[in-house]
Amino acid sequence: MFSDRLDLLTSDSEFITQLRKDIWEFGNLAWVFALSDRIINGFGHGLPSAIALTQFFTIAFFALCWLFLNPNPNGSAEALYNAFQPTTNQQRPTPSLDTIRRYGYQQTSTWKGWKIHHTVFPNARSQVPIIFVHGFGGSIGHWRQNMSALAKSHSVYAIDLLGFGASDKPDIEYSVELWTRQLHDFWKVYIDKPVILVGNSIGSLTCLATAAAHPDMVQGVAMISLPDTASHHETIPLKIRPYVRYLQNILSSPLFLYPLFYVLRQPWVVRHWASLAYSCKEAVTDELLEILIKPSRTEGSARAFCAILKAMMSPKFSPSVGSIFSQVKMPSLLLWGKKDRMIPIGAVEQFSNYNPKLQIVTLDNAGHCAHDECPEQVNLELETWIQTEVLIAK
Repeated sequence: MFSDRLDLLTSDSEFITQLRKDIWEFGNLAWVFALSDRIINGFGHGLPSAIALTQFFTIAFFALCWLFLNPNPNGSAEALYNAFQPTTNQQRPTPSLDTIRRYGYQQTSTWKGWKIHHTVFPNARSQVPIIFVHGFGGSIGHWRQNMSALAKSHSVYAIDLLGFGASDKPDIEYSVELWTRQLHDFWKVYIDKPVILVGNSIGSLTCLATAAAHPDMVQGVAMISLPDTASHHETIPLKIRPYVRYLQNILSSPLFLYPLFYVLRQPWVVRHWASLAYSCKEAVTDELLEILIKPSRTEGSARAFCAILKAMMSPKFSPSVGSIFSQVKMPSLLLWGKKDRMIPIGAVEQFSNYNPKLQIVTLDNAGHCAHDECPEQVNLELETWIQTEVLIAK
């Protein structure tokens, strides 16, 4: 009889424990929806009102407090702390032949004391080498459907920018200028002859800035969606810029960004954001999710995430695209998906006036990452442009 009562108590205890976990997990979703609702309603029509900002920060504060109520015995503050601790970098296994064919010969080098990850597809018959540069949250793997195709005619390189992929993720002041120096030094050590730069998003901005700063290095520059972070700051009226900077300082605080990073690296959240970047849901595969999520598990990823987002909010992050384009004299190609929801295609109109040598190609069924969503079309456009514009101009 005593054992029966003990079993009953144990069963009730397990039921209550599970109930507490279910309620806590449901609460997490509720806070996410509440924050999303405040962001959409408060920030969706320009600058938010004081009431909207108060509501947003109040909800954010209580959402953060909720995370510390984790019913898991090893949860709460300890779990949140451990979530951002360094992950031991294990030695990579020997790659298979199929991996080499898709990702190339991956290598690690040192730049200014930091570990930098890159890959290479050598081609002895190459007329001009190509360097691929990923966008925000991307890495070498994001070019897996482009590198091997272009490597049939060219030596191909790809690099993980500092703070991304398998490269080190220090807590430093990031900027397009920093990545430009990294890209130039990489080129000087491993290639040291004129190349074609191909970038996506922030990678496009880095490639364009590199072409302007080092014309001897670049024979042609191709960009797939091009953000103009500096022009966003210039459009803010002078009178309210101090208030905007104050709000940005709050949003870039580690107290806000660290919990946000933990949420954003969850597979279901990454899948959602990838679905916004891609116009075709079938392109958001498990392989793509692993490419996007894997870097967030490495050492320093949370610190780098906070530092990069904070840097991107600063007007010092990058010069304006217009000022950079005025210095670019070599052939330039801009590919843009018509269904890009990250940077709407309307931005193309202003870019077309910056440089007479800029060739613009719009892609009907592509979003922000056209190179991964319709790789065959992008590869063909790149190869055609190289043969008809870049090599002829040599």
